[in-house]
Amino acid sequence: MKRLIFLFTFFLFISSQNVSAHIEVSNSWARLVPNGMGALYFDIQNAHSETDILVRASSPNAKSVMLHETQRKDNIASMKHLMMGIKIPENENLSLKPGSFHIMLSGLDEGLKLGDKIEVLLEFKNNENITLYPTLKIKPPKL
Repeated sequence: MKRLIFLFTFFLFISSQNVSAHIEVSNSWARLVPNGMGALYFDIQNAHSETDILVRASSPNAKSVMLHETQRKDNIASMKHLMMGIKIPENENLSLKPGSFHIMLSGLDEGLKLGDKIEVLLEFKNNENITLYPTLKIKPPKL
């Protein structure tokens, strides 16, 4: 009986470890502007067979962190707050980049300067949380 309980517990542990390892984030960087605002950009890959959702982001370095999408209408750009999150289609890549999806950072810590790193926590519907440490820049890095 002890052996059966051990095997059952071991199976549950192993199966729970593989459930959420399907999101990968790369090429993260954050734009810093002088008024205490900024934006976070990165590439995200969903290697799973079902859609996931980036539901929220947070940072100890910013007073407010919001998921946004830049939209253009009649040559006027505006930002839409994505309260329901950003969908990451199954088996696809998605880029958060200037002029598209991004994470808006406001009320950034005073004293931050170009080249510093900030901490940002990404929370997903089906994946475990991912913590990023993007470098503050003005322009996108050359990839």
